[in-house]
Amino acid sequence: MAIKPVSKENWRSFINDGCIEENNMPNELIDSWKLCRQQGVNPFNGVADRILDENDLKQRLKKNQLLIDLAEPHINKLGRFLRGWKFITVLTDKDGYILRSNGDRSVKQEANGIQFYEGAKWDEAEVGSNAIGLAQRFIKSFAIRGFEHFAVASQMWNCSASPILDHNKNLLGILNISSLYPSINHNYVLASVKLAADSISLNWRNKIQEDIELLMKNKYSLDPHSVVCTSDHIVYSLPRELLPSYHKYIGEPLKKFREEVKLCEIDIPITTGNRVIGYRIPIDMAEEEEASSVYFQGVTGTSKSFQKVLEAVRKVAPTNAAVHIYGETGTGKELVAQAIHENSSRADGPYVSLNCGAIPEQLLESELFGYEPGAFTGASKKGYKGKLEMADGGTLFLDEIGDMSESMQVALLRVLQQKELTRIGGDHSIKVNVRIISAANVDIRKLVQQGKMREDLFYRIYVFPITVPPLRERKEDIKALIKDYCRRTNWYPGWLNKLETIFTKGSWSGNIRELHNALERCNILFSDITPTDKDLHELMSSWDQFNQSDSGETFADFREQLEYNNIQQALTNNNGNVPQAAKELRISRSTLYRKMKRYNL
Repeated sequence: MAIKPVSKENWRSFINDGCIEENNMPNELIDSWKLCRQQGVNPFNGVADRILDENDLKQRLKKNQLLIDLAEPHINKLGRFLRGWKFITVLTDKDGYILRSNGDRSVKQEANGIQFYEGAKWDEAEVGSNAIGLAQRFIKSFAIRGFEHFAVASQMWNCSASPILDHNKNLLGILNISSLYPSINHNYVLASVKLAADSISLNWRNKIQEDIELLMKNKYSLDPHSVVCTSDHIVYSLPRELLPSYHKYIGEPLKKFREEVKLCEIDIPITTGNRVIGYRIPIDMAEEEEASSVYFQGVTGTSKSFQKVLEAVRKVAPTNAAVHIYGETGTGKELVAQAIHENSSRADGPYVSLNCGAIPEQLLESELFGYEPGAFTGASKKGYKGKLEMADGGTLFLDEIGDMSESMQVALLRVLQQKELTRIGGDHSIKVNVRIISAANVDIRKLVQQGKMREDLFYRIYVFPITVPPLRERKEDIKALIKDYCRRTNWYPGWLNKLETIFTKGSWSGNIRELHNALERCNILFSDITPTDKDLHELMSSWDQFNQSDSGETFADFREQLEYNNIQQALTNNNGNVPQAAKELRISRSTLYRKMKRYNL
């Protein structure tokens, strides 16, 4: 037998003197009426007053996008179940803000009259006793009809609501059906809403399980310098070095772990598509003698000058600001660019690198913008996606941007302004969302003064400049760099202290790249013997010896020395025949001519 709804007389009696005459009211509803009376809710109003503005609503919708996506098919199915009965379906978040409202047009118009629409907060404190508010507070399903509503604005309505719960049984939101017309079967409507809400809860749990499986496969789950947590900030994995002491925190809230271990304040999202599935939080895993060191992928240092670089990376990485990196050749500009990308919200997106000085001007345009099939003689029949397209949703690193011609500067500026490009030979625009990080080993401010760089492009790329100091200005980092190399190569010679002492005295005009080359040679030459001090001094100073050779050329690092030697040898082998030398070197003629010009050969 159906329970008789609360009468108008009973509602009036309670409003006037606080008495409840009928004994068929659920205890939760009585409690709700009393709470509304205590909180001073106006029983003669009940129109929603707290409405989100456009920006706040967008943020709330974005935050609850997964809930909305999972609820959509079930809301549509409810519409088919209850076809013929005029109603609207409402989805709220856990705070009672309406995220979605869908249903009969005439019913929606009536709902708009009491501001029962997207962005409105619909809970007991705002509008009095209602199905959404009761479901929110008691975490159970409720049907509230007519005068069971505390405030008059809702008393024309019949509502059924059910909570949606996450994998930890916490409230995610509420699914509600409201109508101005009495249902032929209130129990059927309530059961339908509860079934839909339970199905959404189940879908949520399945999706979270999928997210955890994705985290298992994610590269950051093995990051030796980061804590990984789920989207609801539950610790999922710890660096290997911390496991013996802190394994008990796996499965615990991140907040608890933060109380024990110093973590970065920035939680870097791990995403799949447009959805966050977890967070990565960098942690200082430095050894005792490197207590102030902050680790990024491939970057390390303890000096004050390099700490400034890392502090700049911390601050700018979470933003979308364009970054320009200045530093001598070999100082690790691209490593800093990669650190910015890896510590940003774009970390799951592509990281694409292009050296503007290494590609002839006629090829740079197709490299950047791509081309359509058959756009020019020799073009691929499949066309080509340029670096800007490849980097969509991620980061494009433009090294040696100072070498870019004025015509290419104009074309790049247009893309940065309009956020779209047209492939060579194409006739339609392609939207791109790319963060630009540029670098140069010259001060591009001087290039602007000399008229070699457009001022408008300069202001686009020089938003957040970072200067990477040369190794000679941060010699205290040499030991840290040597230890970093040893860790990555699993090479720990017994004469490591002697190596550190001697190499710390070097000038390292080729910077980190030259230091790594010297360490590589040490690893090869002295894998099973101990070098003398003279051996190490010779390795460290081989660059200076080479500079004093008859070539008269100067080089950035050992790799350039080898390249110079190889080109010189190939030209000698082929009696100066450039095409034959290029064939021997397995590079194009144009590339060989460019390198010959570079080395004055």
